[in-house]
Amino acid sequence: MDKNFEFDTYLFISPNKIIISINNKKSFEKIYKKEKLFNNITNSLPYERLDEFLNDNIFLIEKELKNFIKKINLIIKSEIFFPIQISLKQNNYDKMISQKNLNYLLNEAKNQCKKSMQEKKIIHMIIDNYLIDNKNFTHLPEQIKCHSFSLDISFICLQLSVVEKFEQILKKYQISLNQILDANYIESFFNEEDKDVFNMGNKIINGFNRNEVKIISKKISKSGLFERFFNLFS
Repeated sequence: MDKNFEFDTYLFISPNKIIISINNKKSFEKIYKKEKLFNNITNSLPYERLDEFLNDNIFLIEKELKNFIKKINLIIKSEIFFPIQISLKQNNYDKMISQKNLNYLLNEAKNQCKKSMQEKKIIHMIIDNYLIDNKNFTHLPEQIKCHSFSLDISFICLQLSVVEKFEQILKKYQISLNQILDANYIESFFNEEDKDVFNMGNKIINGFNRNEVKIISKKISKSGLFERFFNLFS
């Protein structure tokens, strides 16, 4: 296998299943997949079994790839996520809704979430609804003026201690944790043609839900993904 090709690595974990999937970065064609099932009488995540699974497989996978796995996207199927909903309103005085207006409300919502959910990491941030002059919109209308608008925002959060456990396990194999995704959130986008959690996870990471706001380096991104967010204007 060409050691210069680019690939993405996904790791799925639930109380009774672990799957690792290696996919071509461009085509997302599956290159390697390994699955392990086991009995678990509790709903707790199997950290020790994950360590064993990685110990048994990472070297073999890297040997087959002729390349090192440096980072992993982790998909967790569990009820350990914490949901929170926040609604914020801003007067707009019959002006056009601007990037600055949205920046302010999104950052304010993020800060409120962090205050109420201390010791937790925001995994997903989704705009559920735009209320513009008392009219509901699922997506932001193009070039719209209003007297006031509000956002209904959902957050999916995870205990920091859980994140740290996964980071510690991966660190043993010189692998960093790139991104965490909630499997239940991913599965909400399944359809008859696409019920692959890795394929849909990849789509989510790359902006499939245009109402999801990406948070990078402890702040909402002002470029790249925020450009994607403000593509809602066009």
